[in-house]
Amino acid sequence: MPDAESKRIVCVTGAVWTGSRSAPRRLLVREGFVRPTWFTTGRPMTDADYRQISDTRFHLARARKNVLAHIRYRGSFIGIMHDDFAAAMDRSSHGVLVAGPPEIAVQLAERFARAQVFALKGPRMAMPARLEAGVQPAQLHPVDVDVLAPSAWTNVHVAIMEMLGLPVST
Repeated sequence: MPDAESKRIVCVTGAVWTGSRSAPRRLLVREGFVRPTWFTTGRPMTDADYRQISDTRFHLARARKNVLAHIRYRGSFIGIMHDDFAAAMDRSSHGVLVAGPPEIAVQLAERFARAQVFALKGPRMAMPARLEAGVQPAQLHPVDVDVLAPSAWTNVHVAIMEMLGLPVST
């Protein structure tokens, strides 16, 4: 098993999204990437594992520097704690997969030079400005997705695996 320094940090974000179980939150899970548990001070928003905490607990964790990345969304805070990220890294064989808002991807890319951000977008869509401004060019990979095309998510999966230099399982 690779050591923590050789494992990858992969962020999947962007304007093209689906609730399908095959994408994008599950793109790399079968290859050994682990999604960290998120925290929320409100209600869970997606199918990610969430831990509900109070606003007070969030602010205490932030003061103790245990909040790795977060955003304020609809009056609540959501994000990832350092210890949950580390636990996901320990459990993974290839690394951590964070599928979420661009602001979270930017925070992780700023913190980890080895983080790779895959921005899913429609074929004629421009790259979101906040990603271009906040993520180093070598870390940012636009991936065009035509969600109506047959095998769209399979093609995205193959493209991401190839960009990561990992073998594509069939």
